[in-house]
Amino acid sequence: MKKFFLISGLSAAICIFAAISSPSAASGQQGEDLRRQLGTIIVTPGSGPALAVADFQARASGVDASVGTFNEVLWNDLKFAGAANLVGKSLYPRTRLADPSALQAGEWAGDPVKADYVAFGNLTANNQAIGFLYDVKTQQQLLSASLSGDARYMAHEFADQIVKLLLGVDGIATSKIAFIQNREVHVMDYDGYGNRSFSRDGSIALFPSWSPDGRRLAYVSYRSGFPNIVIRGEDGLIIGATQFRATTTSPSISPSGQIAFSSSKDGGGMEIYVANGDGSGARRLTNTRRAVNISPRWNPRTGREIAFISDRGGSPQIYVCDASGGNERVLLALGGNMDSPAWSPDGRFIAFTWDGGGGSYQIYLADVASGQVVRLTSQGRNESPAWSPDSRHLAFQSNRTGRWEIWAMHIDGTESRQLTRGGGRSPSWAK
Repeated sequence: MKKFFLISGLSAAICIFAAISSPSAASGQQGEDLRRQLGTIIVTPGSGPALAVADFQARASGVDASVGTFNEVLWNDLKFAGAANLVGKSLYPRTRLADPSALQAGEWAGDPVKADYVAFGNLTANNQAIGFLYDVKTQQQLLSASLSGDARYMAHEFADQIVKLLLGVDGIATSKIAFIQNREVHVMDYDGYGNRSFSRDGSIALFPSWSPDGRRLAYVSYRSGFPNIVIRGEDGLIIGATQFRATTTSPSISPSGQIAFSSSKDGGGMEIYVANGDGSGARRLTNTRRAVNISPRWNPRTGREIAFISDRGGSPQIYVCDASGGNERVLLALGGNMDSPAWSPDGRFIAFTWDGGGGSYQIYLADVASGQVVRLTSQGRNESPAWSPDSRHLAFQSNRTGRWEIWAMHIDGTESRQLTRGGGRSPSWAK
């Protein structure tokens, strides 16, 4: 049996969300329908265009190491992007392809390569490259890119340009992920490289959360002796902080810069609050007294709704309210224990953690318009989903290796990649 709730502001049209009232509804035909939809977002083997990625060539001495790094990173970026099927390099012609003059389109369009597109180019210095993308069926040049920076950055930049051309959306290769490691906030490149400290509070840091534009980060810190929200710019400088003598958790920054969080600052149970971008002017949205209300997350597409976890009905389920605090209603109720709702940047999906009504915690995904739900993980325990800026990938924490590490995967649960090796929890992904 299903109960239907009106969800306002998710699109120009009226969207109806089916709050599933039994775990069995999360599997079956509805889930299969959603999986097929996800297959149109991530290009799967046998579908979509075929892309050949020829190794970039050295056009100067002393750049061999940079060329090797560039080629490896570019391949990995495009494979994880899921924008096209990559043709295996063992099928490529023997001709070295450094510039358009060497391109023989028929070699790439015909057997055994059968590519629709080919990417290629060269490095003229350790920090300079030029890349090309050709449609080998029409023999048209689609992209010519002058690149600069270190080899990794140039490869990321070129991959993003290819994704933008093929899909019409910004790529994620130059994006960043914040997470908790050794009690401090760390930041790394989207693929796990460049891990660096962000906070140096010398206490305990928890729940990092980027603003949608990646220019500010809020997190919980015990630097004042109590768990309070600290807001820093992307340069690490403190913009503001709360000053409560209470338990305060789970900050989330709206597109307009407001901060939602959970706190017991007014006594009683944990309630949802909204404050200004510097942590001032906190205003309570929920008032359930004995219930626990935690993990607020803004709808990043509209900035007008906040999803959160509440046990007011007996067990933790996903609720939603307007940014003003009105119109509180159940968003998703599956029974068991639910946690960590995360709205996709395009407002279409909500990822969350659920124990399946008594099993291990795993990552699930719900389509907001239809209410369909699918499970994305199964190995070990998996929690705290965080969306990529393009709404096509998820980061999460998993203990499948024996301790908590940060992983990433496609929106359909495929192509899982371990990003950290020294421990990691609570990822947040931004541009």
